[in-house]
Amino acid sequence: MTVFMQSKALSMMLLLFISSVIIFSCITRDVAADTNDPASDDSTIHVGVYVISVGNFEYNKGTYVLDFYLVFKWNGQNLTPAKFEFMNGRAISKEKIYESRTNDSSEVWYRIQANLFITPEYTQYPFDTQDLKVILEDSEYNTSVLNYASMTDFNGIDNEFTIAGWEIKSHDSAIAAHEYPWGETYSQLTFTVTLARSAGPSAVKILIPPIIFCIVSGLSFFFKADKITHRIGLGTSMLISAVMFHLSQTSSLPPLPALILVDKIMIATYAFLALSLFVTTLIYIDDEYWKDVDYTKLVNRYGAILTIILPFIVFGLLYFF
Repeated sequence: MTVFMQSKALSMMLLLFISSVIIFSCITRDVAADTNDPASDDSTIHVGVYVISVGNFEYNKGTYVLDFYLVFKWNGQNLTPAKFEFMNGRAISKEKIYESRTNDSSEVWYRIQANLFITPEYTQYPFDTQDLKVILEDSEYNTSVLNYASMTDFNGIDNEFTIAGWEIKSHDSAIAAHEYPWGETYSQLTFTVTLARSAGPSAVKILIPPIIFCIVSGLSFFFKADKITHRIGLGTSMLISAVMFHLSQTSSLPPLPALILVDKIMIATYAFLALSLFVTTLIYIDDEYWKDVDYTKLVNRYGAILTIILPFIVFGLLYFF
């Protein structure tokens, strides 16, 4: 009986040992699988963008040709970044200029020229800023296999990068998960170059003409009441000139659903010119029918003051409300 109990105990211990070995093997295998999981660090590809130049930038259409270096760095042997694509355009040329692969890491350089586009922002035109973007995704691997990371130490813009009439304000790189309606999510890298329109030339071209229109029209307040034809001539000619100038500034822009900055400036100018003509009309009525000299002087004086103040009120209301 004792021998039987001992053999039974040994059998149970042997069974427990075998079970422990099997469980340990399963755990080890799961850990190894997790280590090789594409979502681990081995699924990350570091991306760098270095912009050399830009050409054919048409801000009214939002199109441009960007020339840049694109660099990929990653660990492991299971990934390849070769099937990348641009989500805001197409590459004109794609040349692999350098490649290095070892057991521990890989690195590939491309020289790319691409036709790209953005949705232009006109709200502050002609003192607007525009973001030139390179939006990159892999066409094959989703986030379960491949994830982008930005190489902040490489990203940049060449010192020779210039665009006539624009200044480089900043550049930035961002990573986002782009989810599609069919249930897949892809890692998306966006490299942005922010351009600001040169303030000095823009101010001269946009602000000086309306100021001149108002000054010339305002000279009518120094004319005597009997020079009514001269006053009307100055006012109407400046009003027509302002309308033509406004059309010339916005004719190249697409139809917009809201007022932009240049519209608000010109509406304020119209307020000055229209009120100037209204005061001239009151003076004409008084001189022609009422014959009240004192009233004519008051209308001319306070009309001039109100004509100067009104454009600022109109612009403030349009700009802030």
